[in-house]
Amino acid sequence: MKAIEHIGTGNLFHQLTDEELKHARKWFKKALFKAGEYVFKENDMGNTLYIVKKGVVSITRRIIGDVEKTIFVANEGTVFGEFSFMDAGERSASALVEQDVALLSLKRSDFDNFAKQYPTIGMKLYNNLMIILVERLRRTNDAYRDGIRWNLELTGSMKLNFQYLINEDVDISIELNSGRVLEGRVIQLEKSDAGHEIILLDRDDKLILIPYHAAASISLTK
Repeated sequence: MKAIEHIGTGNLFHQLTDEELKHARKWFKKALFKAGEYVFKENDMGNTLYIVKKGVVSITRRIIGDVEKTIFVANEGTVFGEFSFMDAGERSASALVEQDVALLSLKRSDFDNFAKQYPTIGMKLYNNLMIILVERLRRTNDAYRDGIRWNLELTGSMKLNFQYLINEDVDISIELNSGRVLEGRVIQLEKSDAGHEIILLDRDDKLILIPYHAAASISLTK
């Protein structure tokens, strides 16, 4: 049980005894992936939780078009795939292997069966997973807030009157963090749980939704 013992220092196995770890390890399966492969992709259906035993996996999410943002990097001992594990829904992000990895995987159906046999251990694992999920959501919210603040300061857009741009049909140019440049007219500035989003009508009369933190700079088109 050396792999589980080592990973057991992480939050998922917090406060489990050696005996409880022995029971838990039997339900995890090993999965191997090469660098460049995807463990899963955004919008895939999934119900499996993963723990990195060895290697590195980047968790990324598509922002718009070909623009992707790395949410976090999963190193040894890191849990990922927890959202779909909880609700068996679509993957909210992609898991791209950066370095060859050995993973420990646990399907939700196997966990449910395990929890029926060992309810006390199952409750500990479930509570630890909820703590991981909450902490990750808090960090994500903080990152969005900091990203919006940084972009506002960088571009000086605090002084930019978006209502004026909307009312006067002013053309603007938005350079994304990826280097891609989008041009068009601002239709609306929306506020969501993730932050501010710009709705742009481009030169081809297509509506584009741009998260504000994806913009490196905003300027008026001459």
